[in-house]
Amino acid sequence: MSARACVVFSLLCVAAAGCGAGPGWRAHEMASIGGFDAPECAVVDPASGLVYVSNIATAREEHWTDDGTGFISRLKAGGIADVMKWKDSTAALPLNGPKGMCIVADRLYVADNTRVVCYGLAGDEPGRRIEVPGAKRLNDMATDGSSAFVSDTVTGKVYAIDAKGATRELQGPPSANGIAFFKGRMFGVSWGLHEVYELDPAGKEEPKPFGLAKHFKGLDGIEVLDDGTFIVTDFVGGKVCTISPDRKTVHEIIAVHSAADIGLDRQRRMLYVPSLMSNAVSAYKLEWKKK
Repeated sequence: MSARACVVFSLLCVAAAGCGAGPGWRAHEMASIGGFDAPECAVVDPASGLVYVSNIATAREEHWTDDGTGFISRLKAGGIADVMKWKDSTAALPLNGPKGMCIVADRLYVADNTRVVCYGLAGDEPGRRIEVPGAKRLNDMATDGSSAFVSDTVTGKVYAIDAKGATRELQGPPSANGIAFFKGRMFGVSWGLHEVYELDPAGKEEPKPFGLAKHFKGLDGIEVLDDGTFIVTDFVGGKVCTISPDRKTVHEIIAVHSAADIGLDRQRRMLYVPSLMSNAVSAYKLEWKKK
């Protein structure tokens, strides 16, 4: 083999390794659904497998404007289109810039600029608004199973909301974006610092960085698989990545434009990825490969 051929072969090997060759999680696209309007978040109801998608429905420069144009879509399990406007903005309960969501019991919580909107999953009630004192730009939501938590990208705070709508404040990372819970532990990402953190849901300890900022350009969403593997979306970098349970190894598993806040269906091992600027949501089957 010539010297030039050896160089080419070596580069190909490196490229293959960077694309996830060897053991690890793989994502296989099963469906891609269009017709959304700036979809920011997908969340899965574990009881039914139904997927709820928030639509900001404005131009990017107006994503934080109280304009009453937002709506919530619903998909069937596997990424099958169901209802494009499952919940729409109304005069009585406007949806302005709906972003992160979480499900607690039978209720869907939606971050909407400086407030949280709450709907019953049965869909037969008007919903209610929960005020969050001090909020500036509420972004993502997660639950520990009893309370809803919402991040604020401007203040770097995370607010816990109990079943009665009472709030308490805890420290998140600077420009806090995606948040997630796993086995009682809380995690979050910073949009501006491109870092992943472990957070203290009790609010007593400072966020602890993973030390992986060099891998990312603009982190948005985060979820944790049952084996402790983290999945994060890099909105600016155009990719979805896994982070090993020991928090040391990063692998890109999906290349996707403007990947926002992902939804995880643990039972079916499905991952739903909104592409905010492409007005689409893609459904991926997650599979572990030994080699």
